[in-house]
Amino acid sequence: MSLLIAAGLAACAGGGVTEAPPVFLTNPQGNRVEALSMTTPRANAAAIRLRDGHVLICGGTATGEVGGVLSSAELFDPAARTFTPTGSMTVARAGQTITMLRDGRVLVAGGVQNAGFRSQLSSAEIYDPGTGTFSATGSMSVAREGHTATMLRDGRVLIVGGSDNGIHTLDTAEIYDPSSGIFSSTGHLNQPRIAHIAALLGTGKVLIAGGGRGGTPSGYISYDTAEMYDPAMGRFTPIFARMKSDRVGAAAVKLNDGRVLIVGGKSGKVLVGMRTLASMAPLNTAEIYDPESGSFIGTADMSAPHYLATATMLDNGNVLVVGGWTIQGPVVVGMHDAELFVPESNLFSHVGRTNVARLTNTATLLNDGEVLVAGGIADKALITAAVEFYSPTQHRFLMLPETSASTE
Repeated sequence: MSLLIAAGLAACAGGGVTEAPPVFLTNPQGNRVEALSMTTPRANAAAIRLRDGHVLICGGTATGEVGGVLSSAELFDPAARTFTPTGSMTVARAGQTITMLRDGRVLVAGGVQNAGFRSQLSSAEIYDPGTGTFSATGSMSVAREGHTATMLRDGRVLIVGGSDNGIHTLDTAEIYDPSSGIFSSTGHLNQPRIAHIAALLGTGKVLIAGGGRGGTPSGYISYDTAEMYDPAMGRFTPIFARMKSDRVGAAAVKLNDGRVLIVGGKSGKVLVGMRTLASMAPLNTAEIYDPESGSFIGTADMSAPHYLATATMLDNGNVLVVGGWTIQGPVVVGMHDAELFVPESNLFSHVGRTNVARLTNTATLLNDGEVLVAGGIADKALITAAVEFYSPTQHRFLMLPETSASTE
């Protein structure tokens, strides 16, 4: 299963733009509001906050069509409220993983270089904030998309699963060593997995849960199983407890108390009356993995299903869930829905709708506590360059940062 949503997408890439000026949009309430935008539309990009507070956004697709994947990257400056280009990646990538290394550099690995079969990448590269440039580093042993990347306690990065050709699902894993710039193989998953979740636990072990597998005689299957990676042993061990639901394309966040919140995704087990049908359906459910008991615990449901959504930990410990997949006529489009999970109550509350529908957007916590929500597939299946900001103090989404809220 490819996570790159390609069919029926079209957008203009704004070539040659060096700084995106403010634009005006009509929000869901019908009000005309000033907005910021990236230098180019991006869906399925990667974003991360740098040590100086800037946000690096790289790659993604501008059109979802052949030739639409981007090598360009840009920086958001929270103080100046501007997006400006930075050095381009060595190759075009969408769906790549992005990981902050201990020295402040950024590892970008895998993804796809184009829409279509066998466009997956084994290469990786490093972004240096000091020079604003990307440079190639060692390559993975196989090409991967739909994989996960998790920083271990010792500063190395664990890469798990994914697909090497868009159909075949991998059971392999490898570790990137920043000191040598080399990937080395480490253990095998007990089940091949793509679009799973991964989270570093307080013990230093890594939880791998859910996801799915393509290329089977029965078609695509999704998992309710989980396993644990032990860096000391270099191997994966199955977890006895099962998830509350099979989930592929879920989002996950480690909570402040060490538990792991897993939200949404799609399930292959759909109940119709008394029958279970094999049809992938987006989920409005969530669950928590408790490392102390080694069990999965259900939470209250979300107000809407969220598949391929983002989940972002806020400074107060709550988790913001934004966007996801919905069907509009014959095409896949983004959602305006957003939810807030409060760990103390185990409940979700619906927060203000996003001003722009979002699917495969990025969501990055800023130093001031707001969340930068950027790009993605909007309504009418168009890829957007528009960004907005979730304000925890106002409990809503603003098209400009909170300092400009009075102008709305």
